[in-house]
Amino acid sequence: MSARHWSVRWLIALVITVVLWQPAWALITGGTGNKPLPDPGWPQGAATVFNTKSRVAYWTGSPFDSGQSHAECRGDSAAFQQVLNDFAKIETPKKRVVLHDGVGHSFMLNPNREQQLEEQSRIDWTFMVWDSASFNGRQPLRPEIRTASNSDEPVFAELDVYTGGSIRWSDIVVPTDVLVVDERLAAHGFTLKDGRVLEGQAIDLATRQPIPATVILERVERQKEGGYQYVKLTEVTADAGGHWVLTNAPPEQCRLILKADGYVPRIISHEAFDGQPGWSRRNSGLSRPASVTGRVIDQQGRPLPDVDVRITNLLVDNSVRYQLPDDSPLKTDGDGCFTFASLPQMGSASIRVGKEGYVRPGLGLKIKIPETDLVLEMQPASKLRISVEFKDSERGGYLVEVKPEGGEKVGPWGASSNLDATNQVAYENIPPGKYVIIGRPNPGNTSQETAPVTVDLQGGGTTEVTLQAK
Repeated sequence: MSARHWSVRWLIALVITVVLWQPAWALITGGTGNKPLPDPGWPQGAATVFNTKSRVAYWTGSPFDSGQSHAECRGDSAAFQQVLNDFAKIETPKKRVVLHDGVGHSFMLNPNREQQLEEQSRIDWTFMVWDSASFNGRQPLRPEIRTASNSDEPVFAELDVYTGGSIRWSDIVVPTDVLVVDERLAAHGFTLKDGRVLEGQAIDLATRQPIPATVILERVERQKEGGYQYVKLTEVTADAGGHWVLTNAPPEQCRLILKADGYVPRIISHEAFDGQPGWSRRNSGLSRPASVTGRVIDQQGRPLPDVDVRITNLLVDNSVRYQLPDDSPLKTDGDGCFTFASLPQMGSASIRVGKEGYVRPGLGLKIKIPETDLVLEMQPASKLRISVEFKDSERGGYLVEVKPEGGEKVGPWGASSNLDATNQVAYENIPPGKYVIIGRPNPGNTSQETAPVTVDLQGGGTTEVTLQAK
């Protein structure tokens, strides 16, 4: 089988909320075919499973971390049995097999889930494996993106098997040391008539006692003018033991919301149902409300009205993300004051502020909830206008990058943009400081970069820079 290789930029705005108030992009690389890939540091034996002849596509990286590799495979029971036998030999105790109803679909063969590509993107199993350095060197799911439904301890290697296709699970002999997690409907007391089933338990995060909460399923609709609209499809109420079940979820892009009187509502998860039957558990908990108050001032101590104030990285219960259904920013009043009246008690968060012409550098002030009388100071922002002069009258794509002096790192501002039709790019609301500017063709390489220009941006001022293209 031939092989192709490419890169995909995967939009994960529905999965995480990031501190920059913008959708985040993660670079995913992958390709098609079964040409063996080099071992990047997987546990012993994993390369044999990943490089099976049954592999039709693969990808590495993920919206959550860069240490995962995924093999997407197609084959019958005999082909899978050999893979399972090899899987059992992988030298790590943190591995499992997960069974699913229905058939699988390759992300790499159909990244946009186009209906006309569904048949040719069908797969029978996937194999996920971490490289050792990433798994052992850092927490696989960072706290700010860990949700109630994915907070379990992750495994090092996993086979996800779809039993509605070419594999007859009854024919498979499972090695004695392989853990099997059965997420098929029948294993949980449901039938195929129940369609897509979601089941869970709702608890009070402080007392750990069950609560009769309501679970709401909403359709997520992207709007042409930007943003999203949410339409309620159905809702169910948990029993006295906090247990709830939702059956026959429609094939939609959806989100699940948990709410109860006297508690802060919460998004349990975002879902992308494909019309196939299946079962998933979505346990979650709610917190009683608490408030955060404060005021925003300028460098002279004067109140700043009409400042956007936003809560980000809202965490509770062992650093699990608590995502609010409405996380819109508040506006400060004429005295620069703001109040968030309903945030999860005993949680932690970052608070960020935004106002045209002003900045507060960094990734936000970290706070504990409740919090009162916060004071956040903003300073006048800088503007930057960059032009590029070309020796030739025609040019292709061209990229301008602005980096903080000393190199890129978490926290300081930086940016990159393609030139407009007038060979210019403009930035506003930049934190004052020293920055290095370079330009290069896009696509291009470092040998085509302009000579770097260092600028010292002053608050309230506009700096103009001209680069000479090579």
